[in-house]
Amino acid sequence: MTLLDRFKAYLASQFKLVPPGREAAELREEMLGNLMSHAMELKAEGMPDDEIYSRCIEALGDYTGAINALRGKPLQVVRDPKFQRSVLMLVTFSLLCVTAYILMGLLGGLWAVGAYTIFPAMAIAMYVFATAAVLKRNIRFRKHYTTDFILMTYGAIFLTVLFFVLWLACGVSPAVAWVSFVYIPVWALLSVIFTTLFLRKRKVWLIIWIALVMMTSVAVFLTAAAATGMWHPLWIIVVVGALACGFASVFALNAKIDRKSKEEDFDN
Repeated sequence: MTLLDRFKAYLASQFKLVPPGREAAELREEMLGNLMSHAMELKAEGMPDDEIYSRCIEALGDYTGAINALRGKPLQVVRDPKFQRSVLMLVTFSLLCVTAYILMGLLGGLWAVGAYTIFPAMAIAMYVFATAAVLKRNIRFRKHYTTDFILMTYGAIFLTVLFFVLWLACGVSPAVAWVSFVYIPVWALLSVIFTTLFLRKRKVWLIIWIALVMMTSVAVFLTAAAATGMWHPLWIIVVVGALACGFASVFALNAKIDRKSKEEDFDN
């Protein structure tokens, strides 16, 4: 995708709730012209396209007030086809879930079971649908302010559901099934690492890796101990995790010192 196409896609997202009109078109053309003008200047300096795109968006300025003024009355927003389609899909899905609940109650007498399964599943599905749209937009425009948080919530939802599945469906004792919750911070750290490495294209801080190793060792210890009842000998798992973090810290520090020494020797 060229820079022009990326700029047009960005502006399309900014103007998606703005009704078409002469003023909107003029403002959009002005913003596109400013973006392309600045992009050509940076291109002449040999800067890569990804960095050019980020810098141009940052240098564009705040057009929020002008865009909001063009959005007009709430009725115009309601008339937007995308908004109407989203509302229609939401209503249709809700009706399907309610219909399924009524059928479970009338045909099988499972009113309580339906209430405890269908409606939470409906809420989770709506949340995933809404946040998936946000994630898609974040990835498309390389803006990940909320990506970490959304991935963390997915983990919390999944592990909470896992607890009830293990307890109610698989017959696992709550005294053992509760350990699924201790993996929530592990999932959260993995979400941060994934977003940092693959989406933000940055280096993950050593402290985050250390925290991941420690939280994972604690989670594994609790899981093994709860499942076997052997709390005393299995505490060695946490000690091994701490030692691994210590060795990794020393290795990283030595590598940093060696690198700094080589840079100083090169400068001299």
